[in-house]
Amino acid sequence: MKDFLWGVATSAYQLEGGPDSDWAQWEEAGRLNARHERCGAATGHARSWKSDLALLPAIGANAYRFSLEWSRIEPSKGHIDGAALEDARRRIEALRALGIEPMMTLFHYTHPAWFWEYGWDSREGRAAFVRFASRAAEAFGDLVSWHSLVNEPIVFLLGGYLEGVIPPGRRDFALGARALEGMLHGFVEAAALFRSANPAARFGIAHNMLDFAPERPSSWADRRLTAAADRFYNRALLEAMATGEVDLRLPLVGKARFRVADLPRAVDFVGVNYYSRAHLRFPGRTRLAGEVSYRDRHGRGLTDLGWEIHPAGLAAALAAAAEAGRPIVVTENGIATGSDRLRSDFLREHALVVRHALDSGVDVRGYFHWSLLDNFEWLEGFAPRFGLFEVDYATLARRRRPSADLFAELGRMFRLHFDFTPR
Repeated sequence: MKDFLWGVATSAYQLEGGPDSDWAQWEEAGRLNARHERCGAATGHARSWKSDLALLPAIGANAYRFSLEWSRIEPSKGHIDGAALEDARRRIEALRALGIEPMMTLFHYTHPAWFWEYGWDSREGRAAFVRFASRAAEAFGDLVSWHSLVNEPIVFLLGGYLEGVIPPGRRDFALGARALEGMLHGFVEAAALFRSANPAARFGIAHNMLDFAPERPSSWADRRLTAAADRFYNRALLEAMATGEVDLRLPLVGKARFRVADLPRAVDFVGVNYYSRAHLRFPGRTRLAGEVSYRDRHGRGLTDLGWEIHPAGLAAALAAAAEAGRPIVVTENGIATGSDRLRSDFLREHALVVRHALDSGVDVRGYFHWSLLDNFEWLEGFAPRFGLFEVDYATLARRRRPSADLFAELGRMFRLHFDFTPR
């Protein structure tokens, strides 16, 4: 019997920072948010990783999704920090010793600061990423069987190249499309390197998916914008994983088409990151291209980030992802809230959606809750609380929340009721 992956997800920068990264530079320049918060050492995970990983069996997890902080491994161009590679291997070995299946991500938004001499839109930038992947594959590729190598490329395209709110801070659709093309080719090459280290390894892209709805259901313009947003944000990358053809179209913004021929052969599973539903209005009140808002249409409340709690959207995301013809892993799903009762409700309802999908024949192989710990939430800083464990940022003490008990109970139920032998 093959265990369903029941785990939690984190990212390196959000837990422990990275002083030589582009995000650290972004923060130092005061470009993060109005509060000018800095990640710094974040939760102190760089020192406490042994005790943090020891929390996993205690909450019934059998899997853990994490990322490598590239800027720690290659802080300056061409200089590989051997101690950082050894540290990463020790962490993976510790997971194995605990009976935890590791899932590794190479790109989770951050880069070494020197990377932007090139960028994803250049051959040199792509080659730099592949060299990083090569060193990681040599160092510990034999220990990892699941890889979500690239995290949320469409979000990165929007934030980094259309809105300009995260590094590299551009507003150029064509440049962003070339960057996405470089990233997808980089994924293919990196997957080949890791596959040579472990031929049984499986590879996927963690794809952020939103459920979209027209703000005014009777409005033809709102419905058209909703369909266009779903096509661009959700379905274009899913189609690319299945066909190798990338067709990006965003009304009044831009369009691009390119081919990554080997992408379908490189993708073994589709990672789905799901959090919420967005309502769209066209034209927007302040933006001609449209406006996004979150509405509490079903009375479940909003998260502390103002996002709608909408479990049905996960069902829609899983159904859409299944059309790519690959197994699915829910690589992120969680809630920012100071109310652990609300967190427990969120977890229970979304786990039920996964179970219903399995009952209906959708090939879901795992679920990763975001997150193990409270952490640094990018543009929002330390205010949002996503963790099954609370972090006291004054002392860095961890405190188990009651939702962690529910997480453990749900994990036992999943493993008892389903035979997840690969079909």
